[in-house]
Amino acid sequence: MQQELFFKARIGLVAMGSAEPKQLRLAFGEHPPTQFNITWQTQRPVDEPVVEYGETPNLGKRVVAERIRYPYETGAIYRAYLNALKPGQRYYYRVGSRNGSYSRAYSFRTPLDRPHDFVFTAFADHGTTRHSVQNSRNVLAHNPTFHFIAGDLSYANGRQPIWDTYLEQLEVLAARIPVMVSFGNHENERIEGQRIGYIAAETRFGMPNKGQYYEFTISNARFVAFNSNERDDDAQYAWLERTLQRARADRAIRWLIVFTHHPLYGSTRRRGNNPAMIQRFQPLFDRYRVDLVIHGHDHVYERMYPMRENKAVVNSGTRYPKGAGVVYVTCGGGGVSLYDLMPEPTPWTAKREKTYCYLKVRVPVQGALRVEAYRGDNSLIEAFEIG
Repeated sequence: MQQELFFKARIGLVAMGSAEPKQLRLAFGEHPPTQFNITWQTQRPVDEPVVEYGETPNLGKRVVAERIRYPYETGAIYRAYLNALKPGQRYYYRVGSRNGSYSRAYSFRTPLDRPHDFVFTAFADHGTTRHSVQNSRNVLAHNPTFHFIAGDLSYANGRQPIWDTYLEQLEVLAARIPVMVSFGNHENERIEGQRIGYIAAETRFGMPNKGQYYEFTISNARFVAFNSNERDDDAQYAWLERTLQRARADRAIRWLIVFTHHPLYGSTRRRGNNPAMIQRFQPLFDRYRVDLVIHGHDHVYERMYPMRENKAVVNSGTRYPKGAGVVYVTCGGGGVSLYDLMPEPTPWTAKREKTYCYLKVRVPVQGALRVEAYRGDNSLIEAFEIG
């Protein structure tokens, strides 16, 4: 009965609200150089929701959006799919409707559809604090090809209006740069004690396969994202192994980078290493010579030396041979809070710090992959290279 009243209340609020488009966000489609999707929300439903876009500020093209629903929605969510885009092209766009209003105009650039150097950024454990807002602006200043959030996005924890606060805050970044995500434990939500799972995050973010596990390719890099909350899911594990194997068999792929929420190794208080994650995924990452694994969950910055069979392959320096071992990086200082570290690091920890953080990763066609880790105030924590 309580849930029924909740739904009716939400429906009433949606019907009475504004038609102004908010919470604009970009994501890659199946083929990033040519396919994007754009999602937004209005407080009440509108007729003929559209994206107007083009290669100049005059726009000139139009695509109709569809309404994307879920039972706990706080407004009317729309998504439009842009296909047959030109690689390496800047596009201008706005969203809106015939009987509502239009958003301000934004622009984005599609990736090239050939080998090229590029930059992406990443962090995890974002939230809605002033540090969260600052970190979104921090990564935008680097103008990355895309940004990745490795789980624990809004911290709504079932309180659906917090998703609105979060996505309105994220618009400064996500309306200009594609934001891709994987899910953390805080995306597995409850309402009034009832588990609703990932439905809010799945609906609100336009990821392939609803964001549970997916891959995409830019230049000579294959990116693989999966849901570490569901580490015992055999279908996901089989997909992950096939995907890593296929990437390593593809001569066009030089870099193999994995995103997931829970780290395998760490030295935060009350957590430390994660034996279940190590047992499940370490052999897989070793077997297919993953170059870099980026995760969060521990609200600190911590980076391991290249590892193989649960040992550091090297234990000094900041330039590592490609293929020698897997480099694991935790950047859980996206903005929500910070954790305390244990007095002593793990035997494999190269660098750790209790700090808000973000990563800037330069992915080259030739030469070394370079990872730069920054604090929330944009000062450099460290830089290291693989290659």
